[in-house]
Amino acid sequence: MAQLVKTLTSLEPIPWDGQPIKNPGIYNGIPIEAYHSGEICVEPSISSSHLRKIYSPHPQVTASPAHYWCRSPYNPERSVEDDEESKALLLGRAAHHLLFAQEDFRKSFAIRPLTINGESCNRVTRQGKLWHQRQEDAGLTIITQDQLAAIKGIGRELFKESLVQRGLLNGNVECSWFWKHASGVWLKIRPDASPKDSLNYVDLKLTRSIMWPSLQYTIRDYGYFMQAGLVAMGVKAITGQNLETFSLVFAENTEPHCIEIVTFKDGDIKRGVDACEIAIAKFNKCWVEKRWPGPRGDREEAQWIEMTEFDQKRIDEQIVLDRK
Repeated sequence: MAQLVKTLTSLEPIPWDGQPIKNPGIYNGIPIEAYHSGEICVEPSISSSHLRKIYSPHPQVTASPAHYWCRSPYNPERSVEDDEESKALLLGRAAHHLLFAQEDFRKSFAIRPLTINGESCNRVTRQGKLWHQRQEDAGLTIITQDQLAAIKGIGRELFKESLVQRGLLNGNVECSWFWKHASGVWLKIRPDASPKDSLNYVDLKLTRSIMWPSLQYTIRDYGYFMQAGLVAMGVKAITGQNLETFSLVFAENTEPHCIEIVTFKDGDIKRGVDACEIAIAKFNKCWVEKRWPGPRGDREEAQWIEMTEFDQKRIDEQIVLDRK
């Protein structure tokens, strides 16, 4: 154990020099926009969130190369997130900045006041328009008073948890990890906090409900087991060690902002690794062929479809009743 701690503590983050990454390692000082850009590495790179858009092993989860490509940083005609997704991503990003005590919060975000000089601060009034324009010119992301209140409520409940008080979320905040896969593509992860003396990784997630079935569906639908798998791959590639644990801290994004903390079992992390490998292979194939097919793939013919046996039975029974 002493040797393990020595090995880990020697992995101090490398200050980013603003140039594309060409050496594997753990870097700090990379803005989130640069991390997600197509120029962050000297060759194509992909993160967990994008691998999850390319592939899901669950038949009820929508994913395909086409779903990735439509918002890929490499697509010059990429679309933007829909409004609801943008709001969720914004709240999560702002929460990470505030809750993990990142010093650059005020350098990244502006809190919208309710009024300015007696006028409502919106995009309709003269004062509101001027205020929004100044924030955008400064490159700041705007969050509302309600969003700030939600983040504070999450923090209030989060830091009541004994595991959090004992340092569950401690570590180097949002460092960026990069390594090159055997296939040639660069992989990247950005843990909320990179532990300095262990191989136990934790990520904060905002959710609608922390009830157990809801969390199980959330882990399936958002592919968080694949995120765990990619973290395991990154830890192995960069530290030479095996991941010990991967946990998620779930916080409800509305009052009462209840908290649940869960740790993945090894089997689900292994499923995540296997799914990531398939997604990486799909990415490489599409990159080479310059084709990004949807779920239909290369199939040319139509498929037979029928209702589920349960629905067929119910309809048949109702038809018999209605004929009487």
